[in-house]
Amino acid sequence: MFPSAHPSATAGLAVRAWGITLGLCACSLLGAAAVAATGAPLLAVVGGVGGLCVLAVAAARSGGRFAFDAGHARPLRADELRAVRRAARDVAERAGRPVPRLVVMEMDAPGAVVGYDDGRPVVAVDPLLPRVVGEPGLRALLAHELGHLGNDLYTDALRQYTPQTLGFCALWLGGLAGRGPVPATLGTLCFLALSFSEARLARWPRYALGGGVELLALAASRYANRCEEYRADAAAASLVDAATLADALYRVAAVATGENLEDVAGPVPWNADRSLRFACFATHPSVESRVERLGCEIPAWARPYEPHRDA
Repeated sequence: MFPSAHPSATAGLAVRAWGITLGLCACSLLGAAAVAATGAPLLAVVGGVGGLCVLAVAAARSGGRFAFDAGHARPLRADELRAVRRAARDVAERAGRPVPRLVVMEMDAPGAVVGYDDGRPVVAVDPLLPRVVGEPGLRALLAHELGHLGNDLYTDALRQYTPQTLGFCALWLGGLAGRGPVPATLGTLCFLALSFSEARLARWPRYALGGGVELLALAASRYANRCEEYRADAAAASLVDAATLADALYRVAAVATGENLEDVAGPVPWNADRSLRFACFATHPSVESRVERLGCEIPAWARPYEPHRDA
């Protein structure tokens, strides 16, 4: 049995994720205190911290990184995707949990994602997923998603805005403190504009303004994300056959096309990015790493494609 399947190893993953979460939150509070100590308007600092707390609570109620755009999801009709209903009911019964609300949403790669809708558990499923993984694979993937509930959705939400917060604190302490109200105001507005921009290219000027501190905090947060994925895999393996989960992960990865920003099952194993950037900033471990940690082999059907094994 692979070591991570042992309860103590799973507990170790939880300790790491919680340690990083609390560490990032503590650093953010210390950074805010340091900003206030340099003479920044106290009302603005308190308002900023309060706003971040409100955002964290809202993120926790919507699932943090696991939140999905409800505008692109619709309720599952009574005569639709019956295999999904059966799988969800079966897995929830095994886990001793209520069946979450099920919705349908088209995704970059056929998969499933769990989140909260105003505090209520919701699982979104791509309509193609049953055809890709079959009903046993559905049970395995839904068991993985249920493994996130009550374990790490809240820690992820707590971490969600800490990298940007630390990046701004670094910008203020290193470049804006003591420069006068005009540079301080312009620098703050510039950082906020880059933070709220949805353009991916806006991240790099923001990272530069913060002296790379945001990148370091983001790398730590993403490491915690990967620990949480391993925990959810272990939770799923306690409900379904680990080999079935491994096969489902590879089948999802095999049909993923285009740019999959959230890496549903890690990077696609064929011609995939195995760079340092992926190793540091991916939200999910590589599919090979997840399968190895489950104590399984690469599925026989996938071996002829020679997927990478060095992640």
